[in-house]
Amino acid sequence: MDYPDVEEALLSTADLSEDFPIVQQGSCNSRHGSTLVQGTFNLINIFMGLGLLSMPYAMRLSGWLGLAAMAALTCLFCLSGKLIVHAFAKMPLHCAQSYPNLGQLALGKPGRYLVAGFALSEFFGGGCMMLIVMWRIVMDMLPDQGVAGISSFHAAVGGTSLLILPMLFIQSFQRLSWLSMVGFISTMVVTATALLLVAVDPLRTHMPTQPAPGHTMADWNIIQACGIFAMSVSGHSSLPVLRNSMAKPQEFDSVLNVSFSLMLGVYGTVAALGYYYFGSSAHTLLTTDLARNSPFTGHYFLLPGLTADKLVALCIMLNAYSTYPSLVLVMQDMIVSILPGGQQGSAWRQPHQKVALAMRLLIFAAGGLTAYAAFAVLGNVMSLVGGMCSMCCSLLLPSLFYLILHKHELSLIRKIGVILLLLCGVALLLLIVVQNLQDLISPYAPIPGNSISAVHLGHRIAMPSAL
Repeated sequence: MDYPDVEEALLSTADLSEDFPIVQQGSCNSRHGSTLVQGTFNLINIFMGLGLLSMPYAMRLSGWLGLAAMAALTCLFCLSGKLIVHAFAKMPLHCAQSYPNLGQLALGKPGRYLVAGFALSEFFGGGCMMLIVMWRIVMDMLPDQGVAGISSFHAAVGGTSLLILPMLFIQSFQRLSWLSMVGFISTMVVTATALLLVAVDPLRTHMPTQPAPGHTMADWNIIQACGIFAMSVSGHSSLPVLRNSMAKPQEFDSVLNVSFSLMLGVYGTVAALGYYYFGSSAHTLLTTDLARNSPFTGHYFLLPGLTADKLVALCIMLNAYSTYPSLVLVMQDMIVSILPGGQQGSAWRQPHQKVALAMRLLIFAAGGLTAYAAFAVLGNVMSLVGGMCSMCCSLLLPSLFYLILHKHELSLIRKIGVILLLLCGVALLLLIVVQNLQDLISPYAPIPGNSISAVHLGHRIAMPSAL
């Protein structure tokens, strides 16, 4: 295929290297890329985030039965991730193995742009939410009067932007793996806080609110809790890029198994311990309970003024900071994959390094300007768009593509299983859309425990004003 001069300036035919996560066609054994451990850290860091703080609240909605629902949904989303990977087996060898190309293989050219549109909307919205969350947390740590004549808001925006900017010059997931480890450690600190909470006060006798709140075995609000659980383990648009960034893509099944098992362990630990301690009084955010109703209330850690809730908030900010560059890389690769050079049936052509850097900077600028312009009202809209797109990319499209591409090979039982998975995706999509529409229509309507819907606290799409 011949390309116009503009496209020739943007794209080159150099061999793929570790600097670009897009898959190269050829032997997987000779390529550079992420190891199994690095791939696991990258996946967990992209998937896990603010949803961790809402786990005790989700358990309040569901009762102890929520642990079973969480385990079932985690397995379900791990399975849908594998369906994406296995669907790539049907792609021609000369075709770049990207999610949009998979959509084109299954549904034709409309499928290509459908996937790209959903995925870019999901990650762009998630990136905006991460920026707002970081700004909110930094603002809370700055004096109300600002710094050196600069308001706390503008100081937070400027400071976080300066911290993020150098990370955008890193152009491969392999080189970002150390940052992903920082995010993972931050997540472990949040988990350790929940463990320490129960270890310090196992009988809940030092809780400021007495008598200690009770628990339930099951509750009808478990449906809403399932929405929180589902959003916390979705984000499958990133899986093809993460798979392609590995030195041995054939090991990605193992990455999925290990990553989702670890996520279930961390989510389950925070959910169970947080619900055991706070019970029916659990707020939407764990940080709220730590600040108001725990043995840590009013006590400082390590530094004057660093309370438990601020320590957890700082860890969440580090998690968002470590995840954001990876999201930008995913969006860069998604955009490149829908350029003419990434179309099905054509040789893969990667962007020049300077062009790729310019793309990342433009994505950051667009996200920053969007978050800045709609700082106070962006949460509900992005939550609705992100929730819809995330469910489509994480359950609906993987099931549909797998069913279309393997329809002649699947037994009747397997076809029924995939169709049930598809129907489950439709149900979760409707659940999340209805809950977010309710928040958009009545943004000030109270819900149990807080005025903010916890569905906003999915792994990337969050309502940061609670922080």
